[in-house]
Amino acid sequence: STATDYTRTRPVRQPPFCVFDIPAIIRYTYSIANGRNKATNARGRQNQGGIFSGVFGTVAFLLVGAGLCALFLLIYPEGELCRLFEYALVLMCFAFACGHRGEDLDGLLSLLALLCTAGADFFLVALKEEQWLPGMAVFCAAQLFWALRLLRLEDGRRRIAHGLVWVLTAGTLLVVAILLVRRAETLLLLCAVYASLILTTVLFSWLTPRNFLFTLGMTLFLGCDLFVAVNNAALYLDMAAHPLLKSLYDIPFNMMWAFYGPSQMVLALSSGIADREKR
Repeated sequence: STATDYTRTRPVRQPPFCVFDIPAIIRYTYSIANGRNKATNARGRQNQGGIFSGVFGTVAFLLVGAGLCALFLLIYPEGELCRLFEYALVLMCFAFACGHRGEDLDGLLSLLALLCTAGADFFLVALKEEQWLPGMAVFCAAQLFWALRLLRLEDGRRRIAHGLVWVLTAGTLLVVAILLVRRAETLLLLCAVYASLILTTVLFSWLTPRNFLFTLGMTLFLGCDLFVAVNNAALYLDMAAHPLLKSLYDIPFNMMWAFYGPSQMVLALSSGIADREKR
């Protein structure tokens, strides 16, 4: 009878008021699919020692991650072993998020983003020959999930501002890229979309910080992408005519993975921390 009374008194979830409110639709769909008793889940995790094992799991994750970073940054800075250790770190971050992500929508979006990241790095890291077109396409999906994680918590006005800034940034980056390279390519379009997504996500995450680990992880992610852009600029530009780019390009260290490895670890950690809703 208790279960029957609970069912009768449980408030009915209302659908989103606007069909164009994508974050609200995601929240509503997730709430229906994830209609579980949180109190029961919490008691179950405590009875199974979930909190105790989670602490040691996190410590082990950090130690192994730091070890892998040391391997591909210092001991094996290039070659097959370097790529093996790099991709192992990416997969480990996804595996960690699978077991430690939160039960809310933030955890689900983080898991999907890390899954797309692992898929993108399969084309760009795991394969012997980099496949930039499918890699960037999947990376765009990863950045879209990270953007949705932030966007769904913003109010109406900030969502509109966020969307407008993203569109303007994407258009500007695409025009600048075409002018510099002097030709239009599918890869340039994907790069413009990707860059606009990560730039706006980092900007708005700092303007309204709700999860410091998420903000820090995305900022480190952006630092990695800046060095990726510098390295690839050498394919299109005369580096001698751009002293700043050349000085960054000539740094005798893998700055991309010095930022990228820690960014994925921090973002995986952030998947277990619910973002604070704006009241």
